[in-house]
Amino acid sequence: MRDGHLTYHVIRNPDFLISHAEELKDLAERARWFNPYFTKEWLWTWWKRQSKGSKCVFILARTKEKRLEGFWPFVEKPGLLGTKGLWPFVYDEANYFHPCSTSFAVDSLVEGLESLLDEFLFCWLPLIPDLFWNEYLESLIEKKKFLTFSRSPRKTTLIHPQHDQSFEDFWNQKMGSKSRKSFRYDQRSLEARGEVSFDSFHKFEEIRSNLATACMVEVESRKSIEGVGLFSIKGKRGFFFELLPELGKQDSVRLSILKVGEKPIAWQLDLLGKNCLWIHHLAYDQEWKKFSPGKQLLNHSLADAWKEGRIIDFLPLNFEYKEKISTSVEPVREFHWFCRSLRGRLARRLIMWNIRARSKIRKRKIALESNYNSILERKTSK
Repeated sequence: MRDGHLTYHVIRNPDFLISHAEELKDLAERARWFNPYFTKEWLWTWWKRQSKGSKCVFILARTKEKRLEGFWPFVEKPGLLGTKGLWPFVYDEANYFHPCSTSFAVDSLVEGLESLLDEFLFCWLPLIPDLFWNEYLESLIEKKKFLTFSRSPRKTTLIHPQHDQSFEDFWNQKMGSKSRKSFRYDQRSLEARGEVSFDSFHKFEEIRSNLATACMVEVESRKSIEGVGLFSIKGKRGFFFELLPELGKQDSVRLSILKVGEKPIAWQLDLLGKNCLWIHHLAYDQEWKKFSPGKQLLNHSLADAWKEGRIIDFLPLNFEYKEKISTSVEPVREFHWFCRSLRGRLARRLIMWNIRARSKIRKRKIALESNYNSILERKTSK
């Protein structure tokens, strides 16, 4: 063991999430590396919706006194060539997949993950924060005991609040004179349509009673039209309707809604942690687009987080507007770890080929859309 005071354990019983819920909550409060998606509420709600026969693999790090210092949840998935691999829990919903751990327990968790490569062909970690990567996972590639493949497919943007600066001053500095003028015009124009209100909810009952309102906005949003809305993907509405009120019991979520009169036109979902806020979702009614309702709601929620002294994380899948108002931009890493064998080498080659092929298809699609838009603009101008 790298740390003589810690040992890793592998648990395969999903009931651990219920029987040790208080222990997991205590770890989350002490953790240096906190993952908002690896709380009991997220994990158990998600697990109940997995197909019959699904298998979980939990890696734990404990002290000699049995105190839990690290937790890394995975699920077993069918792999290439009749094998099996490890994917992280909540792989289709979460935006980060690093463990929930104190600083001195990470090495034991990584050692536990390494030991499982005798049983599993590969392990996949889709989105890992850059700092966690630099401190722990990058060294694994240098050792080359196992086959690896890593890349940085996305980046995230963050805002670190400054105690000697007001949010209004920060916002104005980031926006620039032209954007500030446009934003103020949108605010006045919206106010001319009726009474504008911003409401935030973070308790069980108030979240549960306002989810239908959020759903109304979502249905009329561009994200829903494109099939990427929080409630528009098959099976996801029930998942979030169950999950979000439960998060409210732990004070780990905030639901914000922008209304004009009684008409809801934008909603935002933030995950809360100690001194941190993660912006999980933001959508607005497409009919109100010209008033920039998403930007207005975002401005209001960021101001609240700034006053609370929270670090604001926009989460991976960066957009230009996020980068414009951020104080830092960081890469997010993807990591594959393979058993050193013939099948491991072949699996690595196949995954690399698949990633490159999808990248070429995506670039070709973007180029075609750009050409189409250019042609459309020229026709419109004539």
